[in-house]
Amino acid sequence: MDERTNLWTSVTLMALVGGAITALLYTERGRQSLARFEHALDDFGSSLQQLRGAVQKAALVAAQGVEVATEGVEAVSNLIGKTERRPGASVTH
Repeated sequence: MDERTNLWTSVTLMALVGGAITALLYTERGRQSLARFEHALDDFGSSLQQLRGAVQKAALVAAQGVEVATEGVEAVSNLIGKTERRPGASVTH
């Protein structure tokens, strides 16, 4: 492409962008479209906040589950250790 073609392509693109911005800002329908878009973004932001809260709760529950499992393993280890330390105790299977 030569410089002249690049220039006209750029001018055409800028005119289209300018027309779209003008239509959004200076017409009633454009302002309504912007308002709907802004509302949709607000809803999306709220959804992301809810998702963040759910993920944080899931992480807390998972951590509590690991804690309980660890305590259970320790309790079983202590029971096994006590039965092995008793003198004369025999383990039957």
